[in-house]
Amino acid sequence: MKNLTNSLTFIFVLIGLNSCFAQDINPKFTQAIKNGLDQVATAKNAEDYIKAENYFERIASVETKEWTPSYYAAYCNLYAGFNTADKDLKDQYWDKALQEIDKADALKANNSEIYALKGALQFMKMTIDPRSRMYFINDSAESLEKAKALNPENPRIYLIQGQDTFYTPEAFGGGKGKAKPILESAVAKFAIFKPANTIEPNWGAESAKALLTQCK
Repeated sequence: MKNLTNSLTFIFVLIGLNSCFAQDINPKFTQAIKNGLDQVATAKNAEDYIKAENYFERIASVETKEWTPSYYAAYCNLYAGFNTADKDLKDQYWDKALQEIDKADALKANNSEIYALKGALQFMKMTIDPRSRMYFINDSAESLEKAKALNPENPRIYLIQGQDTFYTPEAFGGGKGKAKPILESAVAKFAIFKPANTIEPNWGAESAKALLTQCK
């Protein structure tokens, strides 16, 4: 009888915990993030990415305990820079993105996704003026290594490392040959990766495949 009582008590505790977790889920917040991700998916130029970035910033200003809005705002600024020819604008977008990723980090410490994106941004900051910004290479490498230590199965780490290597001249240790095995790891890890929920980062699989194709 005592064992039965203990078992029933354990079951009721689990039910209670599940109820608490269910109550913690904010469907409006989840939908708002999904709406923003829809904007990102259809973005075609820097202006589109900045509109999406502004949208995520508005969410961040309301949902002050959530890290994903600032993360996605930084992601949008990263891609706004990719879609901009003006170096000064690139610099502005990526500076703001680094500020946003630091906000995400303050809300969710020791998160592999945050450090992976930070590593990507630091590398891109270097590309604005490689001669005077080589220190960003070490910063980027440190961020990516921390991301890997936190979650070695995060495929975005290998995508970012592969991209960086792919676009680095062979004379400086890069090139397609060096990038190929890294991108192969990225593709393999993307094939089995599952995000923790529907709004956490799940981007990059197609980019990894496309870049790997160029290595063959």
